[in-house]
Amino acid sequence: MSAAVARTAWPRVLAWALALPLLLPALWLASAFATPAPDVWPHLFAQVLPGAVRNTLALLGLIATLSLLVGVGLAWASARYDYPGRRFLDWALVLPMALPGYVVAFVYVGLTDYAGPLQSAWRALGGAANGFPELRSVPGAALVLSLVLYPYVFLIVRAAFLRQGSAAMDAARSLGHGPLSAFFRAALPMARPAWVAGLSLVLLEALADFGAVSILGVDTLATAIYKTWFGLYSLTAAAQLACAMVALVALVLVLERIGRGRGRHAGPQLMPPPRRPLSGWRGWGVSALALAVVSLGFLVPVAQLLAWSWQSRSALPDVGAPALNTALLAAMAAGLVLVIALAFTLLGRRGGGDRIVQAAGFTAGLGYAVPGTVLAVGAMWLLVAAERAMPWLGGLALSSSLVAVLLALSVRFLRVGHEATESAFQSLRPSLLESARVLGVPAGARLRRIVLPLLRPGLVAALLLVIVETVKELPATLMLRPFGWDTLAVRIYGYTTEGLWAQAAWPALWLCLVGLVPVWWLVKQQK
Repeated sequence: MSAAVARTAWPRVLAWALALPLLLPALWLASAFATPAPDVWPHLFAQVLPGAVRNTLALLGLIATLSLLVGVGLAWASARYDYPGRRFLDWALVLPMALPGYVVAFVYVGLTDYAGPLQSAWRALGGAANGFPELRSVPGAALVLSLVLYPYVFLIVRAAFLRQGSAAMDAARSLGHGPLSAFFRAALPMARPAWVAGLSLVLLEALADFGAVSILGVDTLATAIYKTWFGLYSLTAAAQLACAMVALVALVLVLERIGRGRGRHAGPQLMPPPRRPLSGWRGWGVSALALAVVSLGFLVPVAQLLAWSWQSRSALPDVGAPALNTALLAAMAAGLVLVIALAFTLLGRRGGGDRIVQAAGFTAGLGYAVPGTVLAVGAMWLLVAAERAMPWLGGLALSSSLVAVLLALSVRFLRVGHEATESAFQSLRPSLLESARVLGVPAGARLRRIVLPLLRPGLVAALLLVIVETVKELPATLMLRPFGWDTLAVRIYGYTTEGLWAQAAWPALWLCLVGLVPVWWLVKQQK
């Protein structure tokens, strides 16, 4: 009996031993309240927080509305109708995911500046200089971020609509409802788990955004944390403010769970419902709308980056060192995340689906919902406390090394790697392992000779996804990197803060190229 208990206990202990270091950066923030910051908080309450909270809530509301309208509308058109260019637009609508929000933001700021082509054309046509719409605003930031975030809703909801079949819509039409009424009364409620899940991802990404809102001059809670740390030089107040942001993230997750309710996705169909042909102005209207969204979210930004890079081709900025640092950081972070994710997956399999082991893996992956600014403050606060508690380190500065960056990135993106490895293991046939075990092949040999070769495609996909997320991550790297150790994302941010749009275009193009990798993988998975 004791041997059976031991076999059950050690996966649990090891799983939580792996999860605890990943939870500490966020949990340790609460200890900041033991150190008051009376000289900072009056200024924050009077000058910073009212506008930051108001802008954050308004931004989330606008982004949610725009993302739902565009994502759900285009998903329904793609799943149920056949219009000119649909096959091309189905994968083109995912392309904006390849671009970081801060890249799209600085492109449109450059295009809409007073000396930019859009304002110049506006004045040439007789428009008033002060009558041009202001992009540096909450509505402007919401529009820019929605252009790169709507694919989360589009991908998930499109898959749900394809699984629904046509029975519900046919029943609604037979009861006298028109196409629009049947959609809102039957199709949309059935897809509620899908659009709520997609919307929660959009809101979490919007809440975590730091680069785009900084470039657009919109103060949010993410920028408030950064300014409190680096502007007011108070890590304590920044940690306390980060706790409030963690509570807002928790609220989003709770609302997402309530929004799903007891709804489930529709069961899989043998064949998707037949698409209704759209011809004439209706078909071309849908095509034009989809193409406009793709153009604004991907084609225009990439074309402008290419134009700026070509214009400054004789004096392109040197991105050799930042590119090398980016590759080094991405390789280390992705390798670390993959090892931890693989360990959680193997422990879950070893524990026979033990709920305690699964809870450890799920809890460790919650860092994906925490903004990078919060994790940066949590990692710094934790490592500073570790340095003080362990003087025997001999002056080793953990908080000003790559250790802090890797800790924050591992916490942030473990869920990405874990879900990819879990998906890879689900495709593994248990009969193969059972046959090898019956034949007397040791466990280590089974892992090396059977499991890993079969899982290689899924593990490579997980590695690529984590690499791309790491490369695009800005706030954690910006706030925790060693002095003078720039990545491509940090270099882009440095150029854009000085208004040097053309200089930022060249490193931004490299980031866009890397970002196309997961988009290609997502499109391939849907074929």
